[in-house]
Amino acid sequence: MSFPLIVHGEKGPEQADALFQEGYTLYQRHYATSALTKFKEAAELGHFEAPYYAGNIIRQNYTYITKESEQYYRQAAEGGDVYAMLRLGQKGRLCGTLRDCDYDREAWIDRALSAALPRADAGDSEAMMELFSVYWQRGERSKAFEWTKKAAEHGNPFAQYWLAVGLLDERKMGFYWTQSSRQEDILNWLRESAEQGFPKAMLKLALELRKIGQFQEAQYWVEMMGKTDYYDAILESGTAIMLGPDAATLYGQNSDYGFAEPRPVKGAALLLALHRQTGKKAPLEMIEAYQDHLTPEMMAEAEALSKELLVNKPILHYLPKFGT
Repeated sequence: MSFPLIVHGEKGPEQADALFQEGYTLYQRHYATSALTKFKEAAELGHFEAPYYAGNIIRQNYTYITKESEQYYRQAAEGGDVYAMLRLGQKGRLCGTLRDCDYDREAWIDRALSAALPRADAGDSEAMMELFSVYWQRGERSKAFEWTKKAAEHGNPFAQYWLAVGLLDERKMGFYWTQSSRQEDILNWLRESAEQGFPKAMLKLALELRKIGQFQEAQYWVEMMGKTDYYDAILESGTAIMLGPDAATLYGQNSDYGFAEPRPVKGAALLLALHRQTGKKAPLEMIEAYQDHLTPEMMAEAEALSKELLVNKPILHYLPKFGT
């Protein structure tokens, strides 16, 4: 199998980028099959990142690296994609049932390090996050942590989110005298990311603030979440706004954001718009769970309002590039 890197015609780069963007949006909407077609077409036109995603979708379909996915990863790696190099450096079952991967995996990891390190040293925060994955794969967890923190300090919103959630919270990395000081740092990094508009950080921040009873700030982020394009955040926002204090009755005290009253029309409208844009059942199930409080007049008003919300906005899932 071969993948031409020559761009066909002057419009090749523009066409390749347009195809990639279409594929990326489909991928983030969980339409992997349709996305794969777009990524393959973009790869044929020489787009450097598209073959990585093509290889990833094929690998996910089989749960291991096939010959076809390997070839796409190779194309992306030769174009400089660090994550493609890291995929080729992975061991174990990812190599496939035939165990016939004939490339030097350690060499690919070394190549990934060589590709990312100079850019990171020059201040590229995306390269710093690439180094997180490089060093994590090499088992050098402290260096992975250090580069994530550097990326966060350089203002990378995903790095700020991942430092808070993945490293400080879930993996308990970094030294703190008390849990309260760790929690303070987690909240501060989440705020940094959320204030830059990263919706996964908004959602996590709202949940953490609710947990410790800081309801006023939590409510602010609930409202902001409903204006994003992130499925989980919009679902949480619409539900919380619709239920208000009734969330405690339906789902337990820990589900209450401290809102003074339910706003069933606004919340249900957001959930209806989310269902319209995604076809998913969960938004309607939230409404059904609250149906005893929703009059026909409220639902008619919510239906009308929903037509003004999330219009022509692709709803995404913010899948990480290397994490899935």
